[in-house]
Formats: sequence, C-alpha cells, structure tokens
Amino acid sequence: MPVQHSKAALHAFYADALRSGRSTGEKLGAPVPARFLAQLASLPADTPRRALDLGYGAGAYTIALAEAGFAVVAVDQAPAEPLLHRLSECEGLAERVTVVESLIEQYPIQEDFGVLVAKDVLHYLSQHDVEALLTQAVERSRSVNMHYLEVFTEISRTDAHGVQIHIEGEARYTPESFSRALERIYKGWDVTVNWDDHTEQDTRSRRTYFKAARATVTAARRCPVPVGTAAVIGREAA
Repeated sequence: MPVQHSKAALHAFYADALRSGRSTGEKLGAPVPARFLAQLASLPADTPRRALDLGYGAGAYTIALAEAGFAVVAVDQAPAEPLLHRLSECEGLAERVTVVESLIEQYPIQEDFGVLVAKDVLHYLSQHDVEALLTQAVERSRSVNMHYLEVFTEISRTDAHGVQIHIEGEARYTPESFSRALERIYKGWDVTVNWDDHTEQDTRSRRTYFKAARATVTAARRCPVPVGTAAVIGREAA
C-alpha cells in the first residue's frame, strides 16, 4: 500500500534545499535549456512583454525571462530569499521581477501575460486545480501568447524499501488523461507536446527512486483576440 507524504513535508523539503543550495533529483539550479531560450527569441514582436513564472523554485526561468526583457511575476510558496539574492547579483534585473510567495493554485491570474511558464510543478496540484489555473490563464490571454509547461505524468516514486510514495493531493495524470486535459484547455491554440522518459537516482546508492513520463508542452496563440470579443473556452466534462 502506498505511503502518503503531506504537502507540508514537501514544502519543508524544498524550502530547505533552496536555502541551503542542496542538490535535488530534479536539479533545481540547472540552467534553462537552449530550446526554451530559442523559443523566447523567436516570439513575435507583438507578444506582451509581461511573463508569469508559476513555481519559480531557484529562479532560472524567472531570470531568463527578465534577461529577455520581460517584466516577470514569479509565484511560488518556496522561500523568496534565494531568488531575491540571485536577482541582486544581476544588474538591472531585480526591478523587472515581482516575487509573490503563494500557492500557485491560489494566485489569481488577472492579466494578459505574453509568456507563462510552469516547470516541474503542476503535477503536485490536483487535476482540478491544474485545469482551473491553466483555463484562467487562457481566458486572460488576448494577444499573441506562449505557455511553456513541463509536467510529470505516470509517476512512480519509491522509498529505499521499494514502497510507493504518493504526495497528498497530487494530480497523478496518465499521459492519456493529461493529453485530454490539454485538448479541453487549449482549444484554438497551436499545441506541441514532446514526451520523454524521466528518471532520478539516489546519488549514493544509484537506486532509481523516481520515474515518470514527462510532457514538455508549448501552447501558442498566434492571433490576438479582436477587441470587444469575449474569450470562449470550451470545457468538457472530465
């Protein structure tokens, strides 16, 4: 029978890792991949120059967006101090970033962000909260917009004795159920999904303790919504 870990314990783990600079399996301090930087560089000139980073973690994507000229709202329940320290070391970037310490599912998206990033965080939410959050972002998107998501599905997480571990309230998507959710949320958008097998190993024993099918999603709205037109988002019963 799976063991359930609380979200409070999860938060404490990441807060400690970020404050201490300790390495984690998903490599919180890893640089932003070149493919994402290339996508930013190729965005149309009329893309709104405001971005939302949901789950900023160590701040790699927040900093990359700010360096690309975006005014960034960075949201996470993780402690802000490590990110603020990194920003203070980058001349001119801190003034472009607003850091919000909050659960991402409780952050009200009330504006049209040109770019939205959610990397390695949405799987910790319930399916309802994932879809409500992304639908809210889509409804606020009125311009040329890009959403970049990295989401773990079909997760297998085990302890040292091989017992399955579940996180309280996590989405537990399968590739099929997540694909259906994307179809519901991003109707009318150009959506590209790349799948890969992701594993994480214990650095000492080399035991694989985490396996998942990872979806890297780029959803793009190519044409602005005409002024005075209400956004219509199709939603089917789950």
